[in-house]
Amino acid sequence: MENIQLKHEYGYVRDEEIYLKGFLDYPDRRIGQVKQSPEASLKYFEDRFALAKKKVEDLAFKVEDSQNKGSYLMKLIHMRKYLANFDGLGDYVALFNRLDELEAQLRAMIAVNRVKNYEIKSALLADAEACLDDPNLNEATDRIKEIKLKWIKTGAVLEDHKDYIEKRFDEVYAEFFEHKKNVLKNRARQIKGNLYNYKRILYRAEEIKYSDDFDNAFAEFRDMQQEWKSGGKIPHKKATQLWDKFRQVNDTFFTRYKQFKLYKEQYPEASALEIRQKLSNAMCIEMESLVDLHHQNLHNVERGKELLMDWKNLTTTFRNVDEDEGERFRLASDKIFEISYLFRVVKRKYPDVEHKPQEDQLRIKVSFMRELIRKDEAEIQLAETNLHRLDSNKRNPEYKKAESNLNTQKRKLGVKRIILRDLEDLLHNIKGQVRPTTYNRRY
Repeated sequence: MENIQLKHEYGYVRDEEIYLKGFLDYPDRRIGQVKQSPEASLKYFEDRFALAKKKVEDLAFKVEDSQNKGSYLMKLIHMRKYLANFDGLGDYVALFNRLDELEAQLRAMIAVNRVKNYEIKSALLADAEACLDDPNLNEATDRIKEIKLKWIKTGAVLEDHKDYIEKRFDEVYAEFFEHKKNVLKNRARQIKGNLYNYKRILYRAEEIKYSDDFDNAFAEFRDMQQEWKSGGKIPHKKATQLWDKFRQVNDTFFTRYKQFKLYKEQYPEASALEIRQKLSNAMCIEMESLVDLHHQNLHNVERGKELLMDWKNLTTTFRNVDEDEGERFRLASDKIFEISYLFRVVKRKYPDVEHKPQEDQLRIKVSFMRELIRKDEAEIQLAETNLHRLDSNKRNPEYKKAESNLNTQKRKLGVKRIILRDLEDLLHNIKGQVRPTTYNRRY
């Protein structure tokens, strides 16, 4: 070489430039420039080579210490490129030989690992295929997702098997979720059908819960209960809501049915219609018999209360009680309680009223009843005025309550007027006179 100023075991200085001697298949290469002196520059690049040597040693240590050695193969390849372009003076051949040894170790280990990986992935593939036949879709979904994570973490397999096993796993994974989508779609369709059936049963139960055809309704309710039990799955919240409604409807009917059977024991040969008519007529007659304009009979009042409960049971059991009989019963019961109230008012002022002559008793009762009627009329007028001030929207609860109270007041006023008429009739009969009509029939 011409113009060589200074030679070195691994390089030389020429024309104030530092060169690395060629090695293996690499030619001589300029790595720097003389700064102070050729000797100092060569020494600088000798020291710098120690960095490259340390990188190789660090890589070798990591390979030896790592569990996943195969991951260092690419780092080793990059290390060769790094050394081929590194600016330093030293024994590169030894470093490349060390890298060759490491690569041979890694490739041997990778070959073994790929066999193991193939065994692992084959087992994972079998597990994934088993998920296709698992009836428990939620558990199978969790399991196949877990298998997918293990698959990703497992390294490559032998090249001869790679394409097949990767493709097959992707097919199984896609097939599972397509199968899941179809199952969920069919399940949703089934749930919709089940929900429709539950609502249909509930609608029918609502239709007949007040039926007076008790025996046929009883049989139909039993059938509906069995059908409900086999109705199939629907969302839990919806199932609870529908069951609560169905149970309430059942309770309503069977409460009526139980009472009907008690009535049936009294009239075993009678139909439901005949039983209802006999009972309602008997209650009306008895309630009317308790009306007593002459005496304060506490027993009659208590019996009237009992009859009201019996009537409530009757009208709960039979939903089609004759309206005229209902009015008849209500009028008689109202009379009893209004007369009882009148007696209490009278006796507060005349404790010995019952010892007075009958005509005097009737005069006192007529006087007090007229006063009660005047008070009721004044209260009704005030209630009507207040009602007109309210929002007349039927959905307004305050308006509905006020309207209901007003109607009750009017009904009671009407009863008081009837009682007044009856009292006046009795009074005029005693006097042998025809009673003139003097009271206002406005309500």
